[in-house]
Amino acid sequence: MSKRLQLFISLWLTGMVVTARPAGAIPSVNKVEPPTTNVKKLAQALTPQFPIVVNGTQANPTENGVEIILQTTHGERLQIINRSADNNFIADIPNAQLLLPSGDAFTFSSQNPVEGITEIFIINLDANTIRVTVTGETELPTVELFDSGEGLVLIASTATAMQPPQQSETETPPAESLTQDDQPIEIVVTGEQDRYRVTEGSTATRTDTPLRDIPASIQVIPRQVIEDQGAIRLDEALRNIGGVTFSNSVGNRGQNFLVRGFSATQYRNGLREDAGGGGSFNTRTAQETADLERIEVLKGPASVLFGQGEPGGIINLVTKNHFLHLTTTLDSRQEVLTSIAQH
Repeated sequence: MSKRLQLFISLWLTGMVVTARPAGAIPSVNKVEPPTTNVKKLAQALTPQFPIVVNGTQANPTENGVEIILQTTHGERLQIINRSADNNFIADIPNAQLLLPSGDAFTFSSQNPVEGITEIFIINLDANTIRVTVTGETELPTVELFDSGEGLVLIASTATAMQPPQQSETETPPAESLTQDDQPIEIVVTGEQDRYRVTEGSTATRTDTPLRDIPASIQVIPRQVIEDQGAIRLDEALRNIGGVTFSNSVGNRGQNFLVRGFSATQYRNGLREDAGGGGSFNTRTAQETADLERIEVLKGPASVLFGQGEPGGIINLVTKNHFLHLTTTLDSRQEVLTSIAQH
């Protein structure tokens, strides 16, 4: 069997049929059609056969330029082939048409939407293509493309539209006249120390010692508090001290107090002042505050300094300093007058 017959039987068994083509039917190289290289034709070949309907257009000015929206019926994505000519940005959208819901074609035009852009023009270029033209005033606009749920968004801007307005060098702001109300105001703040604050006490150490340096609980009622509250009797003034309560008046002949639940040992200017150790101030009448400079209450045992006493604490009444004040004056008759006053 010849080799040609064997080859024919093999091809027939594998299901392949080879038909000979006459040599005259084979096209020459110069007649072979090259593949499609045009971008527009390639985009048309890749797009669906039915055009996408653009049923609405908008041109909304923004801070950076103008926003151009091409609204599609179902949010389809549009393909763009763009180019530029002079100050014109041209975008061709294949496989798309501007159609109203009624089926009628329409065009869109916007004159001077923002500074730097003179016109936006959108038309149906042919039965299968939409053309968008953005014309700049002095330069080619910059266009950015975005896909959104509505359709295609083009943001066009120019350098002029993005620059903030500048004030002319020749323009000078009007001079504002300064009135009396516009003059600077001088504010003077003067601080005053709290007049109720007492910094020293003598009961805990028998010397004038800063309260912050005394390792004991001591509270002081100054004269200013007594005057401002109108405290006439001692029990009215001692209401300002926590842990000190009025006990009894011994038949309205004295005043007894409790400090931390114990009878208070009572002193005047550091000297014990109770009748027979009973702990009462002045067994004849209620003690008044007219001659007191301050009231000091030392809480806790103080037998180291004061000897035998109650463990609750002591109450020390500090009286005013009484001194003589000498005043010398010269009257109209050239006589010297001297007066002595007690304070």
